[in-house]
Amino acid sequence: RNLSSADMGRQTMRNYPGLIDSVMTYTQNCVASSRPDDKSVENCICILHNLSYRLDAEVPNKYTQLNHMARSVYMDKTLTGCFNSRSGKMENDEYGVPLPEEDFKPKGPSWLYHSDAIRTYLSLMDQSKKDATLEACAGALQNLTASRGLMSNAMSQMIGLKEKGLPRIARLLQSNSSEVVRSGASLLSNMSRHPVLHKTMAHQVLPDVSRLLSFQSGNTSSYGEIMTSACYTLRNLIMSNPHLGKSYLSSNLLNNVVSLCRNGQAEPRAFPAPFGARLEHYSFPIKELGVLVGRNPQHCFLGNRQDGGKSIQGGFAEGPLETFWLNFRNF
Repeated sequence: RNLSSADMGRQTMRNYPGLIDSVMTYTQNCVASSRPDDKSVENCICILHNLSYRLDAEVPNKYTQLNHMARSVYMDKTLTGCFNSRSGKMENDEYGVPLPEEDFKPKGPSWLYHSDAIRTYLSLMDQSKKDATLEACAGALQNLTASRGLMSNAMSQMIGLKEKGLPRIARLLQSNSSEVVRSGASLLSNMSRHPVLHKTMAHQVLPDVSRLLSFQSGNTSSYGEIMTSACYTLRNLIMSNPHLGKSYLSSNLLNNVVSLCRNGQAEPRAFPAPFGARLEHYSFPIKELGVLVGRNPQHCFLGNRQDGGKSIQGGFAEGPLETFWLNFRNF
């Protein structure tokens, strides 16, 4: 476990014949025999967590070549025509190439991103009561979904759609351990980058994410990172369906976000345009969620109104967004 946390140790252990196979098989046997809280299981999961760190960048795998193919396809599309409306950034679900089939009998590093490994992590999330084990399981999945390539896309779909793991991840947000909450929130923020998951995530995790943002205590060292991940997830999911904001953007949530920004506890990635410390840079419900507050940020609406050529029914009956706007004016 200690050796796997160092760069050189991590790479050496990945390449050592039979090591990953043994660690994974032992862990699966313990899960099958209802021994999820053994110290040896905790150590094994922490090893697998460490060995999955920067896996997509450090270990050639079946996604590596596909990433090159995908970039070529994307570049061919973006270079077509003189005036192209697409941005220069390759989006997560615009690769246009099929995902690879899994190895029937994984060996060595291929174990680390195999569905059997993901199933093992999710089973432990169900069975284990040890915070260190839960944190390591979520951390391993977080590592697998962290890249900007096809591996993140495929792993996110496997976790959320094939293995139906979202409810188990959402339960981590209710943990008394801030480190478990941090790992769960970070994993969800990674997965929320993929539009193919937005509908499923909105139904299965958005209530827990919004509760986290509304009531999370600020007395832990992980508070800023937890809130940053939760903000990023909420932003991605609501941007895909702005009407969800009517149910989840409470006064508590918005006031906590404003406080987070005032205190400088949020990381920049939480605010690509969603929430923010200053209106001209960070405007979550004000610019990007125009369907909720209108094009003019001061016109938080009640009842029916017209916006962008569409008739919008309803809004907030009382003023959480108005309060949010008034708080912004004080920055």
